[in-house]
Amino acid sequence: MCMRKLIKDLRLRKEHAFETVYYQYYKLVYFVAFSMVKDREVAEEVVQDTFVKMMENIHQYRGKGEFKSWLLSITRNLARNAIKNRKRFQQRYSYDDELVGSYKDESANLSNLMMEIKECLDDFEAAIILYHVIYEFTFEKTASELNTTISVVKKAYYKAIKILKEYYRGEKDE
Repeated sequence: MCMRKLIKDLRLRKEHAFETVYYQYYKLVYFVAFSMVKDREVAEEVVQDTFVKMMENIHQYRGKGEFKSWLLSITRNLARNAIKNRKRFQQRYSYDDELVGSYKDESANLSNLMMEIKECLDDFEAAIILYHVIYEFTFEKTASELNTTISVVKKAYYKAIKILKEYYRGEKDE
């Protein structure tokens, strides 16, 4: 099938055109995504997002340059975004000794405390305790740092405090 006809059919939302493009470029898009993100699941997400984005923006493709290059530029941009998001998430939920020790207290006690907290709580709850109790952030600032609402932070905070009280009283069932 002629590429011009295929693009015209994509713009008309014809299923056969989408399937043709998908099966023709899937492996290449996956290869580019995986080579950048180095994670099979994330690469699969990038592939799916690439084809969704392609359909959302097919009207912007002007036929200047090769279609494959345009599609791969979408892939590379989405892969870069996935890498940035993963780094942001890892930074946000990272509690290594350097991070904990550098903010408020250089002693080993704070690091040990955070390790104990991480044993009891999930990453989100531990992040809230870190920001609100250790760093003394307000609930508003904590919510902003974790990109969520104040009510979600407060609910998780009170749940985490309850879990920690039970743990330190020896009531925690493991």
